[in-house]
Amino acid sequence: MFDILYYETLPSSNNEAIRLASSGAPEATVVVCSEQTAGRGQRSNRWESSPGENLTMSLILRPLGMAADELFILSKAFSIAVVKALNRFGIEASIKWPNDIYVETRKIAGILIEHSFWGANLAFSVIGLGLNVNQTAFPPMDLVPTSIAAETGQTGYDINEILSATLENFALLYKSDKTLIHCEYMAKLYRRKGYFHYKTKNGATLIAEIHDVADSGELILKDKNEKYYSFLFKEITFLYS
Repeated sequence: MFDILYYETLPSSNNEAIRLASSGAPEATVVVCSEQTAGRGQRSNRWESSPGENLTMSLILRPLGMAADELFILSKAFSIAVVKALNRFGIEASIKWPNDIYVETRKIAGILIEHSFWGANLAFSVIGLGLNVNQTAFPPMDLVPTSIAAETGQTGYDINEILSATLENFALLYKSDKTLIHCEYMAKLYRRKGYFHYKTKNGATLIAEIHDVADSGELILKDKNEKYYSFLFKEITFLYS
């Protein structure tokens, strides 16, 4: 099903996938590279990854007919696919809304999804994944990173095996029942149960629990007074103290 293209070095696997998709590359084309010189993450952050030690890939999709407010289902499905792939290697992971992958409070993977439109119609989507596999030493950063090797104490994991597991899981989820995908996404969500501290974009602190995630991607929180709040990406930050 998947046509996998391997590169030694790229500035960004997502940029290359977008270039290929714009030139007519079909759905299920996958770009994999050993090294990114300008990898990108969410919030315009750089994605730091040691050459040859991790899985860096981008997948082209053409979910024609899908409305713009339905596209978050792709994020849900791919996030689930990554968590299930990690499960095969003994890693219990969760999805930190919207689509970072965590082991407890440590980030093991990031997902970046970009969409291209022809007028009002979706032309293609590109799903990028950076998954830490064999890397155990990381540069200083705000969050605490981890990897499969760091979690298990073993090294030498086959990156292609992890790639195959991720793509196989996603193939089973892609275009499957949206309600089932949503339920599984919610079940795997980081901080799904309990009240935690959050910081809103205007600097206010909110103590709330996750109530739901809307079909269009908004995080819906509920405080102890039964008041509901809805946040788009970048409007809310998870606090850890």
